[in-house]
Amino acid sequence: MSAELQHEIIKSDVLNCGPRLELVKQCIYISFEHGVGVNRLLSMGLPIQAMVLLRAQYEAVVRAYWLLFIASNYQISKLKFSWTFEEQFENDTCPMLSEMLEKFIKADLLAKLVIQHLSDFKKYHLKQLNSFVHTRKQSFTRDIMSFKGEMLLMLMRQSNNLITIAAQIMLKHTVPDKQKVIHYLIEKYRQCFYLDVDVDLAVRARVEKYFE
Repeated sequence: MSAELQHEIIKSDVLNCGPRLELVKQCIYISFEHGVGVNRLLSMGLPIQAMVLLRAQYEAVVRAYWLLFIASNYQISKLKFSWTFEEQFENDTCPMLSEMLEKFIKADLLAKLVIQHLSDFKKYHLKQLNSFVHTRKQSFTRDIMSFKGEMLLMLMRQSNNLITIAAQIMLKHTVPDKQKVIHYLIEKYRQCFYLDVDVDLAVRARVEKYFE
């Protein structure tokens, strides 16, 4: 699925919209590579390491949408590099993840459904993924308990969701607009994705109680 999607993007004519879209493209390609990494780490029996990379993949996708819709021209300019040694020690002006998502909601964008899914991902998964990144409770718990096969499949499918969410930006800026490719791939590779209809409502209700 991923290879077919990448091939579609590579062969497409993408609009030249200047440095903003170029940075978005870089974010998307990084998220693609993270997705490949998640897949390979899971197949190698390294699920904890895959969770660390899934966290990075998620932020790369959110960042891509932020750069496209929200970032100011000044913030874009701070991400243009001269490839000097000194630049490694300079701070950029990119906000943290929570701030980006808050700005999305306030902006009332056309991509409301995508933003809602990204916000839900943060609500239900980010605390656990951060725990893996910082070697906290989840790392120790899962190292002993391990993961059920069904959970690993769900995580792989969610990583694929992020791949297509990122790709949608690129396909929106191709000539002609090729966003329909996403729907085609989801139908063709249905088992690769975790969709709203796949959510166990009983489990969701149980989880929601922790947010009350």
